[in-house]
Amino acid sequence: MPSAFLQADMDWDDLRIILQLVRAKQMTAAAKALGVDDSTVGRRVARLEKAIGAPLVERAGRRTVITEQGQKVAKAAERIESVILREITGLGEEASLVAGRVRIGAPEGFGVGYLARRLAELSLQYERLETELIALPRTYSLATREVDIAITLERPRTGQLTVRKLIDYALQIYGTDQYFEARGTPAATSDLKRHTLAGYIPELLFTEELSFDTVGDGEKLPLAVRSTSVIAQVNAVLSGAAIGILPRYLAAAHPELRPILTSEVHFVRSYWIAVHDDLKHFYRVRAVLDAIVSRVRQDASIFAGP
Repeated sequence: MPSAFLQADMDWDDLRIILQLVRAKQMTAAAKALGVDDSTVGRRVARLEKAIGAPLVERAGRRTVITEQGQKVAKAAERIESVILREITGLGEEASLVAGRVRIGAPEGFGVGYLARRLAELSLQYERLETELIALPRTYSLATREVDIAITLERPRTGQLTVRKLIDYALQIYGTDQYFEARGTPAATSDLKRHTLAGYIPELLFTEELSFDTVGDGEKLPLAVRSTSVIAQVNAVLSGAAIGILPRYLAAAHPELRPILTSEVHFVRSYWIAVHDDLKHFYRVRAVLDAIVSRVRQDASIFAGP
């Protein structure tokens, strides 16, 4: 009988399978995240369906649709996961020993242009610490355990999270002497329409916080070199063939980049750092979180300027 199975043989791994399947929305992606093959996921789901006595997924070709019962089981599994993380996992950690894996999600510019080097330095301090940096132009989910620490451009408003502002950062128009000698230096925002500007692809922005294509009295910038990557934009400006609105902390690493129109074109944005309440008590997570906050605040001058 299903009830007997539930009492005696229910396996957390089976519940974890359906939880990951809901999060990944695809059998192959769930299997990859769990380190198993597709057939294992299928067998575990079938066993759980037999135990519960209800279909949890509907298979339509490559698509996997979670049923209403499957969603309910996944929510229950998520609550169990939360208890495990809060009250069981990490009990064996020693306060004096920072060890294990911490995964950080960050916007591409901050992750590649600033954080990667600082995380590498942190590994020298904690030899048994493993850090994983996901640095892409996108947002990250703490609720689905996609990352342990998330750095975002918008303050997270939902979920059981501990959130604090990491830093404000400034953006200005930069160019090189090579560009200005060849094309001249814009003296006003109205001059920008005669210049080659690098910037984001407006329709592919993952957040409106990265919208910098309007200056002055609503004047649209003529972006001729567009990319989803701010690192690509930095390289376009470094080439001497374009100018662009860049974060000050990225420009600070390249002395050849010179700011212009500093009074007329100046943006300020913020980075926020968040951790799920289930994970904030882990020594390794707290160590990485505190190290990032401390280092960023030490380097405050390169973010916002004097």
